Amino acid sequence: MSKLPVITISRQSGSMGREAGRILAQQLGIPYYDYDILARAAQDSGLSPALFEQAETSAAQLLDRLEEGLPARNTPISVELFEAQSKIIRQMAEEGPCVIVGRCADTVLKGREDLVTVYIYASEEKRIENTARKKKVAPKMAALFIRQIDRGRRAYHSFFSHHVWGDTSAYDLCICTDKLTPEETANVIKSYIFARD
Repeated sequence: MSKLPVITISRQSGSMGREAGRILAQQLGIPYYDYDILARAAQDSGLSPALFEQAETSAAQLLDRLEEGLPARNTPISVELFEAQSKIIRQMAEEGPCVIVGRCADTVLKGREDLVTVYIYASEEKRIENTARKKKVAPKMAALFIRQIDRGRRAYHSFFSHHVWGDTSAYDLCICTDKLTPEETANVIKSYIFARD
């Protein structure tokens, strides 16, 4: 392979996708972007970082209103946030190979020849177990947390994307992490990348 790709990772909450992405970037020696996108978008746009952190929740509330036949409030700011993040994601991709986690990056970068899109998921049981251990909370609290986070991600993706979040046909590679560590998941992605050529 002559050049490493830009890799986007979409993931269910608790699937350990973020951890796998960080390890993959370290293994490949390329930048890893996650919360950095929010910081750079906030600085670039002059908008509050808190607005970007709440973008998925806002999208879920917006879709709820639309489904109930109510007027779509806050649409302009939601679109402004997405456009600000998209600008930063495109800049990051132009800077060279990297791993970008979340933020609808697969949609923002659609059409790039050097793009590899990955979706990481796991059973609800495994995601609850991972989240309870990581956040040091009871399984019931972990279950509520992952459902709320995934609802926001699904809404955000549905509002701004060309496909349904989690639709496996929309990604180059989908990985169930029930029986994989983050290191093993990173190795699977790396093997796929090098097998493509």
